Amino acid sequence: MANTIDRKKLSSYSAILALLVVLIHTENLGLYPSLADGSAFSLFVNKFEWLISKNIASVAVPSFFMISGILFYRDFNISLYPKKLKSRFFSLILPFLLWNLFRFLLFYCLGKVGITEKLFLAPRLLFTKENFIDGLFFYKYNLGFWFMYQLILFTIFSPVIRLLTKNKWVGLVAIIALVTLNASDILGEFLIVTLKKRFILLDCAIYYIIGAYIGTHFFDFVNKSNKFTRILSVVGIILGQAFGILFTKTEFILFNTLSLVTLVISFWYFYDALHIKPLPAAITSITFFIYAGHGTVLEFLQALANVLFGDSKFFALLTYLTFPVITLGVLVGVSLVLKRFVPKFWSLINGAR
Repeated sequence: MANTIDRKKLSSYSAILALLVVLIHTENLGLYPSLADGSAFSLFVNKFEWLISKNIASVAVPSFFMISGILFYRDFNISLYPKKLKSRFFSLILPFLLWNLFRFLLFYCLGKVGITEKLFLAPRLLFTKENFIDGLFFYKYNLGFWFMYQLILFTIFSPVIRLLTKNKWVGLVAIIALVTLNASDILGEFLIVTLKKRFILLDCAIYYIIGAYIGTHFFDFVNKSNKFTRILSVVGIILGQAFGILFTKTEFILFNTLSLVTLVISFWYFYDALHIKPLPAAITSITFFIYAGHGTVLEFLQALANVLFGDSKFFALLTYLTFPVITLGVLVGVSLVLKRFVPKFWSLINGAR
């Protein structure tokens, strides 16, 4: 079939990206003040966590946006808009609302028995109309779902994105314009204060629309895997890291965008050079569940660690290394139980995947 993609590679690669997202949120440097004491051990922990969570894992979310854009627009035209909206209702909107409702009710109930104040050192969640609306529709108590919110907006505005990317040259100009707008910060406070709360984030739009552009005009290159693409991927990783260094030195956002775009594309092809065996179905079949549920598990683990161990830089490293494994184990176990006993409910919260 035209515009097909290697499903085994995609499922394993997506699962690895989900695990990288877990590592991003496992970073705990801000939870342990003793890591700022300047000792050799503290410096090592800071550098180690920065390398994994801030550097390597930083490609995960832009990769998800770009892959989502590629998959959505590889066969999209305006006539398919109603069909796409219907499918995304079950894969995006419904799980978005269900998980937001779960998080709202969870922390509301925990607050009623004082656990949020004692364990999470957070004020009790009050059941007000404003809190409920913000929690259900604007992920106020499920902050990791900002990504889902953006994908929903991109789906709603897909006809506009289609118009921008349908023509190869118009699409290229649109991407350059978005990158320029994001780097120049022309919109200033309006962009930072207003749009970021309720509307599309420009940096996310860049990755998604580049994916849409690739899916529309260059999909044949997505499945390329040969010696040349692997060499280019290594060159791309080096170039991406160079852009990243320039960003840390200058804080010019353009370098950060160039770094992430280059790394996202390069990592996709470099994956083939690593010859990684497909991950087990127990993990690849729950990629969305890992993304949706890891924050809750990690929050409880980190809160418990804070109560039990206090400010210990040694436990900071220990929890950083072990919590991703524990979190993955918990999520795999819960998914097996849900699949076995409540398969219809499992399908709803896993986005019918």
